[in-house]
Parts: sequence; structure tokens; C-alpha cells
Amino acid sequence: MRRQTRLMGLAAAVAVLAPLAPVTAGTAAGQAGGTFVPFNQVLRRCDFSETDFNGPTGYARATAVVHRTGSEVSADIEMNTAIPNIHYDVRLIQMPRPASATCHGGDPGVTAAPIFIDAAGAGRVTLRDAIEPNATGVWVFITRPDRFSQNPAEFYTSDFVAPV
Repeated sequence: MRRQTRLMGLAAAVAVLAPLAPVTAGTAAGQAGGTFVPFNQVLRRCDFSETDFNGPTGYARATAVVHRTGSEVSADIEMNTAIPNIHYDVRLIQMPRPASATCHGGDPGVTAAPIFIDAAGAGRVTLRDAIEPNATGVWVFITRPDRFSQNPAEFYTSDFVAPV
């Protein structure tokens, strides 16, 4: 009876820990080549300061891995649990940036692309840009346009400025 109890306990421990092994290995491999960046639903200005009175509006989960290769920076962005069959606008913004500067796609130090979400609510995109001479870091801004407002219907921003 005691042996059977120990075996059941061991089997339960293996069942709990087994799914963590591949996730940990994949995360460690992904971080070795870049900086892992989580996202939050904070609406930010182009200088990375937070705006007031704009609460969360969506339920997607976004992450990115930022890489530097020579004089180029890239971000591999992934979204999950997003609204299916829709597109979001993604911008990679280099810092420092004055509060008076805009950060539209095509502005100096800003690159932009759409991310198309599939029927399962997942999407991926990679953004690349030449590093500006005074750039110290980058952050990512994801928005879904609103038909009836200048504020985005949904927004996600990097939790921190990733160093380059």
C-alpha cells in the first residue's frame, strides 16, 4: 500500500512538471538571442509617458522579442487571444524621443506594419529598422483603429523600453 501511494505521488509530480520543461527550454532559447518584452494595456505618448484616463479595452495577449544585429534593430511581435480575422497596426519606436515629436509610421526612428490576426485569434509580424545615431532603446505600440474616435479602439504597449 505504501509503495502504491509513493508511485501515485511520483506520477502526479511528473504530470505537473512535465508541461513546464518545453516552455522553459523554449523561453530560454528565445531570450538568448534578444530581450523578451511583455505588453500591457497602457496608452502611451510617443515619448513613452502614460496618458491619463484611458483604461484597458481589449483582451489580447501580446509579447515581443527585440534583437540588435549590427546597426539594425528588429522586433518579433506575437499576439494571441485577439479578435479573430482583424488587423492591428504595430509600430517600433526608437528612444529617446521628445514629447513634441510624432511617432507615425515613416517618422524618423519609427517603423510600422500591420499584423493580421487569423481565425484562431493569433498573429505574428517582424519589424526591422536601422538604429538611429542617438538611440538607446526601443518600444512597441500596437493599436486597433476606432471608426468613431481618434483614440484607438484597442491598444497594447511595451512594459519597458528595451535597450539596443
